[in-house]
Amino acid sequence: MVDVAGATIHRLKIERYRAFQKFDWFPKAGLNVILGGGDAGKTTILESIALLLNPSNATLVSDNDYWGRQRKGGFFIGAVISLPPDSSIATQSRPAFPWEWDGRQACRPQESDEGEPARPVGSPVYKISVSGSEELDLTYAIHNPNDTIDIFSPTLRREIGLVRLGGDDRNDRDLRLVQGSALDRLLSDKALRSRLTSTFSDVDVKAELQTEGQEAMRQLNETFGERALPHDLGLGLSAGQGQSISALIGLTAAIEESRLPLSNWGSGTRRLASLAVAQACRSGCPITLVDEAERGLEPYRQRKLVSELAAGPSQVVMTTHSAPALAAAEPATIWYLSQGRVIAELASPRSVQLQKRDPEAFLSRLTLVGEGPTEVGFLTEVLQREIATDLLDLGVRLCDGQGNNFTLELLEEFTKAKLGLAAFVDCEGDNTKRWNDLKSAMGDLLFQWPSGCTEENIIAHICDDKLEALLIDPDEIHTQPRLATLIERIKVLEPTAEFTRHDFATVRAVAGERLRALIIAAASGDSEGAPEKEAKTWKKHGKRWFKSFDGGRELADKAYVLGAMVKVKPQLQPLIDALTALAARTPMATENG
Repeated sequence: MVDVAGATIHRLKIERYRAFQKFDWFPKAGLNVILGGGDAGKTTILESIALLLNPSNATLVSDNDYWGRQRKGGFFIGAVISLPPDSSIATQSRPAFPWEWDGRQACRPQESDEGEPARPVGSPVYKISVSGSEELDLTYAIHNPNDTIDIFSPTLRREIGLVRLGGDDRNDRDLRLVQGSALDRLLSDKALRSRLTSTFSDVDVKAELQTEGQEAMRQLNETFGERALPHDLGLGLSAGQGQSISALIGLTAAIEESRLPLSNWGSGTRRLASLAVAQACRSGCPITLVDEAERGLEPYRQRKLVSELAAGPSQVVMTTHSAPALAAAEPATIWYLSQGRVIAELASPRSVQLQKRDPEAFLSRLTLVGEGPTEVGFLTEVLQREIATDLLDLGVRLCDGQGNNFTLELLEEFTKAKLGLAAFVDCEGDNTKRWNDLKSAMGDLLFQWPSGCTEENIIAHICDDKLEALLIDPDEIHTQPRLATLIERIKVLEPTAEFTRHDFATVRAVAGERLRALIIAAASGDSEGAPEKEAKTWKKHGKRWFKSFDGGRELADKAYVLGAMVKVKPQLQPLIDALTALAARTPMATENG
């Protein structure tokens, strides 16, 4: 791995190419992860970069490469790109002139005043493009600040370098001696092709023909002679248009007692091998395109691949549907793509934490954030009862928001980026304006209790004669510890209280009208009124009750069984209806973009 970074695309513009009528994107250096649903256009982005940096002129395009399959007006793929200082773009026979990058666009260099040097606007960059004509011809160009245009040559494109780890089974290009491949750049033997061609031409394939085939060749040779065509015919390896015989040469590897071309190995192995070859090159940092990082790789090898990409000096554009791959993508910039446009860039500390902790939250149709484990468990039980369709079939992911403040900041970031989240949160009495603004933006997909926490709002609607049922743990683990939390609190709040027996009847008698409030405080881990040394212990009381995923499910079950849901469900109904509406939508399509 080298320390000097290679080429970096700062801006990519696509017009009338495949899935995009117009597209404008500002990728970052390092690892860029593109997420989005089917037909969003993720693969089109990778294919456009691959065409722009194609190391040869042999590529053919078809009607399918034009937006709407309409060739009129052609298509255009352009980029603003920075190149290493030792790039040959400034020393070729017709050196190109750089622009200056201001962070959003390429600017013409400032002309110097009389006798004074120009002040640079930003780093030097170049404008490059490939255009597809109505006649299916491709034109590669470098656009100079003085309005002149130079050819964006295959030689320069090969120097920039491109590694493609595709999502299909044809990703062994960098393992063969194709012009511009990683293996070709690594070996860097310009005379090898001519030597191979000379060697191959000496192979007498015709001698291997059977009698009938040799007779047919003899007659064909006579016919060629009679028609003044080249004759003395033979058979040898030859290449088609845009191909070379050297492309038939590829890496092989030993397996047991034989050798196999690496192109015959599994898709995952080919991907990792291609990346290893690219990293071994002298530049070591070509622009790298990875479509479906998880393809052919076990989770541990997904993490290995993505970790190497994230740690390397190359600019990488990657798509994935894999939670292990996404979790390993650090550092990285996450982009959301929807209906042919980038709608979000997520790189804040909050989103990075969520990416590592629960990457599936980024890969679902809709992520429903519960403020804490109680809310996640509670919602799981309620939605299983209220929605006929399984949440997994709806593409809904339940996610622990890890606290009121974390959830608030996460919702604000996603809402600002115009990304959809749903949420179920407590009302802690602070940040009122921010929560109101989120409610205006999210509508019924945000549920917040009018006041208090989930435990308080459920227990408040349970009849007095059923309160004892709250203590009973179905697994018979927490029943006595729950009772103990009540006794601990009463002894502090009323030091003179006496307990002849440690049972609920005695607790009810001693607590009197304070019983419900006492249960709510213990169940929610409220530390108000606790001695200083006991405050942490009182906060932990909630874990003996419902402060866990299983506890949240138990609380929801008790809400149904003990009658509280009659009062609570009308409050939850708008959220339930919003989630139910997902069931009526067409399932996500397979990625074709």
